[in-house]
Amino acid sequence: MVTMTASPLFGFDAAAPRFDADERGNRVLEHMRARVFQELKAAFLRGARLLELGSGTGTEAARLVSERDMRVALLDSSAELLLRATTKVRGMREDGVLGSHHLAARAVGSLAPVYGRGSFDGAYSSFGPLNCEPALEPVARGLAELVRPGGALVLSIINRWCPVETAWFALHGEWHDAARRWGDSVLAAAYPGGPKDVRTWYYSRRDIERAFSPEFRVEHAEALPLLLPPPYLDFLVARFPALFGALERVEPWVARRPVFRGSLAPPFAALRIARGSCRWA
Repeated sequence: MVTMTASPLFGFDAAAPRFDADERGNRVLEHMRARVFQELKAAFLRGARLLELGSGTGTEAARLVSERDMRVALLDSSAELLLRATTKVRGMREDGVLGSHHLAARAVGSLAPVYGRGSFDGAYSSFGPLNCEPALEPVARGLAELVRPGGALVLSIINRWCPVETAWFALHGEWHDAARRWGDSVLAAAYPGGPKDVRTWYYSRRDIERAFSPEFRVEHAEALPLLLPPPYLDFLVARFPALFGALERVEPWVARRPVFRGSLAPPFAALRIARGSCRWA
């Protein structure tokens, strides 16, 4: 008799079973998802063909398919997350999934022979999958192959600079975490309280613009969030509901002001990036 045990799961594979439950009830994440969905609606016409880099469990793709008649090709470096995303989106509409690809974002260009050059109206990546990439240039080159001229990207990427986070950890004497975004890369947890086993890089808006030019140009940028705390400090919102309720109402307007759209303050930077009309070789 042979006894076999399942291999342990790491990183986002280990986080997959609890991913939706961890997010449920997090008021900051609910606020962020609502704002990102508005950006997706503004960037892409109903019925668009899209790529999602870092599908997670498919929350946004499922909504785009069900509410906007879009079709989405899903990519994720986690097989467990990708499986859940594919199941969730197909539950909305069977033909809503153009394909499911167990790939890192930097390998997205390998899909050009599968779908054809310029075969997508756009692409999006929400809440930091691109922070798992050591460089953004390969992602940009791949997307330039796949997104048609005139198409768009909507990206929310964890910012290099976050004074709220720095202040919070410094006040609690956690100096390493206070400065964690400033270096080359760190190991971060894939879920609250989990092991720090996900290599993570942080990018400023200038880093992003440099990586995606000249094929793409930034059309719109905003802080996400600005007045609310980072999602992992959501307990503060529950502790002071009146204060944060008032801040939440003015947050979308303030976050779009020019002084906050650069590399100054937000935990995340949300950008809408337009595909130029350059020709392929």
